[in-house]
Amino acid sequence: MLVSCDWLKKYVSLPAGVTLEDAALKLTMSTVEIEAIKNQGKNLENIVVGMIKKVEKHPNADKLKVCQVDIGEGIVKVVCGGSNVSERMLVALAKIGAKVRWRGEGNLVELKETEIRGVKSEGMICASTEIGLSEMFPLKGEKEILDISDAIRAQNLPLTGSGTGLQKRNLDSNLYVNDKLVGKPLSDVLNLSDVIFEIDNKSLTNRPDLWSHYGLARELSAIYKKKLLPYGAAAIKSGKELKLKVEVEDVKLCSRYMAVAMNGVKVSESPDWLKEKLLAVGLRPNNNIVDITNYVMYDLGQPMHAFDASALYGEAEKKIIVRRAKDGEEILGLDGSVHKLDNSILVIADVEKPLALAGIMGGEKSAVRENTTAIIFESANFDAVAVRKATMKLAVRTDSSDRFEKSLDPNLCGLAIRRAVELLLELCPGAKIASNLVDEKHFHLNREPIETTFTFLNKKIGSVLEKKIIVDILSGLGFEVSHKKDNLLVKIPTWRATKDISIPEDLVEEVIRIFGYDNIAASLPIFPIITPEENKLRKLENLNRDILINGFGYFEAYNYSFVSAKQIENIGDDVKKYVELDNPLSKDKPYLRRNLLLNLLENVVKNIEFAEAIKIFEIGKVFLMEEPGQRIGVKSDELLPRQDIYLTAVAAEKKDKNPFWQSRRALETVFGKFGYIFQVEDKIKLKSWEHQTRSGKIIVGGAEIGWVYELNPLIGERVGLESRLGVLEINLSKLAEARQKKIVYKSLPVYPEAGRDIAVLVKKNVSNKELSAVFVKTSPLVKKVELFDAYSGESLGDGYKSLAYHITYAARDRTLKSEEIDAARQKMVAAVKKLGGEVR
Repeated sequence: MLVSCDWLKKYVSLPAGVTLEDAALKLTMSTVEIEAIKNQGKNLENIVVGMIKKVEKHPNADKLKVCQVDIGEGIVKVVCGGSNVSERMLVALAKIGAKVRWRGEGNLVELKETEIRGVKSEGMICASTEIGLSEMFPLKGEKEILDISDAIRAQNLPLTGSGTGLQKRNLDSNLYVNDKLVGKPLSDVLNLSDVIFEIDNKSLTNRPDLWSHYGLARELSAIYKKKLLPYGAAAIKSGKELKLKVEVEDVKLCSRYMAVAMNGVKVSESPDWLKEKLLAVGLRPNNNIVDITNYVMYDLGQPMHAFDASALYGEAEKKIIVRRAKDGEEILGLDGSVHKLDNSILVIADVEKPLALAGIMGGEKSAVRENTTAIIFESANFDAVAVRKATMKLAVRTDSSDRFEKSLDPNLCGLAIRRAVELLLELCPGAKIASNLVDEKHFHLNREPIETTFTFLNKKIGSVLEKKIIVDILSGLGFEVSHKKDNLLVKIPTWRATKDISIPEDLVEEVIRIFGYDNIAASLPIFPIITPEENKLRKLENLNRDILINGFGYFEAYNYSFVSAKQIENIGDDVKKYVELDNPLSKDKPYLRRNLLLNLLENVVKNIEFAEAIKIFEIGKVFLMEEPGQRIGVKSDELLPRQDIYLTAVAAEKKDKNPFWQSRRALETVFGKFGYIFQVEDKIKLKSWEHQTRSGKIIVGGAEIGWVYELNPLIGERVGLESRLGVLEINLSKLAEARQKKIVYKSLPVYPEAGRDIAVLVKKNVSNKELSAVFVKTSPLVKKVELFDAYSGESLGDGYKSLAYHITYAARDRTLKSEEIDAARQKMVAAVKKLGGEVR
């Protein structure tokens, strides 16, 4: 939003010595973010008023002229191609060093002395587009230069001087020019000395009262403790020439609607002061009626609209209806677009047709035109949410909707319509009030006083402020304050009572921002320095990520917690075990997952065709409806489903026929890093998606905390997975509660290790776990037993299998001799024979 500093000065004066830059910084630090400060005359430096003394034809160009121009400090020669250039004309002369836009296009270019077709040119006679004044002085012709004398007359600027100073240039045009203006800066002559603040709209979102000059002036008055002039507007005396009625069908969407009719109106160009104000804030002047409504909106913050009274149905009586649009209804807006409406959009209508989109824009059929002689002013308050939804549905935003979306104070309606009528009577001497003033209001602002204490405010501020300082700040912002001892009672002003101020903490913010954040002494908070309790679960999650990603090359997946009935049925599970959502994000997946495998399995199926191997894992919650979880509320006996955090890692490789070992190795590495003692035991009761023989449960401290298995090949075929899949599932919530072994660090062995392999033939009922334990017990020299091959077949005999191991031998105090290793191996051979096996 653009804010005019000259406009602000109408309502508040800054203290002596305070610059506009200082004010901008104060506003930024306390109220809103000033993004830029722009001086209207900045780009007009070195551009002065010149008078053309002589015009001659260019010797080498038919369309160019050579002009002798008086710039007050002498005569300069300028080559010009202006179609309207003539002697005695006042022009905008850009001197050497000025910055202009060639032909009104591109970036600013610094003007230098140049030679045009063999003639030296010492400056430039400018068109309005070349010096950024096209909105103020629109071009009438393509090569027209700016005639300052015409501009002065059009802008109603004074022509100072008398006697010979006033010289008639053209008797037919009755146009006068002033020799005393020659050489003066153009910005001074055209009164372009305003400074503009550019405000970031995001910083205004919660402050509807600041979308106006009066609102910002109120802030400056509080910051600098200067008096704010009251917003004066004369009362409206009702007329009797026309009867005006208003019917509001939905008072929730329109809490207040005011209207008054005026006749004897003459639509014309606005006076200079009004156009200057609008141009300063980036609005293009239109006509006096439209300009008045725009002026009031930027002045007070209340959007207004004017209807051509003749466009409404009826003669002596006009009726305005505020209603919801009918489905399929259309309106041609002032933006030239036809908008299709539905029942969710509020419109302003007469008994026949919609006239305007409430809070957004007017309709073309009821717009004020050059021949309009009677108008109806509208000043209303519309529901913020309804306006916001309508702008999104219609894909249109306006200055009006920007303000209504912020929840405006309904009390502004009365001030705005009185000010608009006052301005119209001033600008149109023949205008008069033709109807009664209609005021349909159905609103109540919650202005109940906020009870708090000075102690509370100071505690939150972090500094002890005197009571008078706090009271003065709140009073300066418009709050009504009463206090007794430490107690404080604060009544909210109407312009801050629309979702802005409601609790004591809001008052803390008001006091501290005006007092100044920089004025609060910096200090560290006082609190005991206690080492926070270790979050074992979070630590496990992070360690798992590190091990699986950096150690095994897994990728982490993030899936939604929802699964479909088809996914559940594909793995052979029962849908009734799953929690079904009443309002799912997706109708395809209405169930909460009981495990992470379902969505990971879907990920693998979708991606395995693009890679030779897929290794992914996920850490997330599962929802078990049969196990009790957290209580829903403090007073409720109802419990949520148990929601433990699980880790599930899956691995598949097209050429790997036994991915179980990939998952088993990941399990061993993970638990080795964690420092947990675990066992993998056979699963007696298998789930439908687990392999019949390649499955095991993970036991830690006697509790079952996970599983490692291969996906049942039948399930893989059902979901379209051709490769085998290894799966590791760990309940991290249970693991975090289990006891870890104490990690003892030992020095690396000084003496070398020795390795030997041994292959044994044993009965199938002898497990690897049992045999490995026997090997370790045979000798203290056995440090590690690793199974690297398992085989069974007809050549071995019925009921037998072959297991091959790599045995690591070592001693901490010496290098082992071959005889010692052989002796230890013989003990292993004897142990195998006791189990009914033999060494191959």
